[in-house]
Order: sequence, then structure tokens, then C-alpha cells
Amino acid sequence: MSTRSDSQLLELWQAGDSTAGNELFLRHFKSIRRFFANKVPVEEVEDLVQRTFAGCVEARDRVRSGASMRAFLFGVARRQLYKFLRDRASQARRIDVDFGVSSVRDLGHSPSSMMAKQQDHELLLQALQQVSVEHQTILELHYWEQLSGPEIAEILDIAPTTVRTRLHRGRLAVEAAFVQLSRAARLSEIDLDDALRRLAG
Repeated sequence: MSTRSDSQLLELWQAGDSTAGNELFLRHFKSIRRFFANKVPVEEVEDLVQRTFAGCVEARDRVRSGASMRAFLFGVARRQLYKFLRDRASQARRIDVDFGVSSVRDLGHSPSSMMAKQQDHELLLQALQQVSVEHQTILELHYWEQLSGPEIAEILDIAPTTVRTRLHRGRLAVEAAFVQLSRAARLSEIDLDDALRRLAG
């Protein structure tokens, strides 16, 4: 396992070292795949992962020195996700797509979902898919990928001061969705923060 940092690998990659680029992709492949796995049908995941890394190759020289490689990768992944969802909505003749309101399920998708070991985790995954795409994305970046506020701000193209507010609203939204689902399933309350973190596996 390489001990070189993302920044070192990026610098080598930008200088033409394809091996360093491959190492970067392998290092972050699992996270990028997880980003799509709970948002799109299973048959679309691998294609979107490949599009993301292809987009990274095209844009690699635009990554500034010292920038977060993870923020760069997830920024490209987010743009690929939104393009995919808009294209599919257009094909289904859904004209107005508002990622701040519509969930992946509202947009007509049955995400592949991740394997849940317990019923409460399965319901929490469903709750994430029922909140807006923006809320789902910011919660997963925070809880699953443990990205910092500035990194999330860069990915979502928002002010760093806005991240905490968006996270709070997203958490309230997913909590409300989970409570509704868990009542129907007659589940007891859970530690939502801990459960969200553990969903990443």
C-alpha cells in the first residue's frame, strides 16, 4: 500500500505519471461507487463510476495545488449524477427537476441500495432515498465519507457557512422520513447519527 498522499499522487499524475493516476482512482473507487449505489439503479452504477473517472482525467490539470482530491472526485461525481437524473427525467417528460425538493424516488428511480444487515438500517437507507437529492448527498458525504465542511462546500458549490445549515435540514428531513417508516414497521428509536455513520459499512 502506497504511503504517498493524494496531493503527491495528483502532482505526479498531472506531470504525466499514469500509474499515480491509477493509484488515486483505486484509492477512491469504493467511495465513488458508494456515492452512486444508493441513488441510481444497480445497472447504471458502474457506468457512472467510469464516467466520473473519465471526467477526472479530462479535468485533472484544473485541480489546483493543495486542493482536496476527494472534493474534486465527488464534485465530478455529483455533476455526473445530476446530468444522469436530468436526462432520465427529460426522457420521462418530467420537465421541472429541483434537486432541492425531488428525491431519487420522486424522479422515478429504484436505487440499487446497499446491503443492510438490520431492519432499521434498511429503513434508514429507504429514508435517505425519500429526502431531496441535495439532502441525501450532503448527509452521505458527511456521515459516510467523513468529508470536512470546506470539502462539502466545494463539492456542492455552496458557501462553507451554508454547510452546517444544510446538514441540519437534511438530518431533520431524513429523521422525519425514518420515523414514519419505522412506525409502520413498529421499530423502536435509534441513535440516528451513529446509524447513519455505520451504514457506510
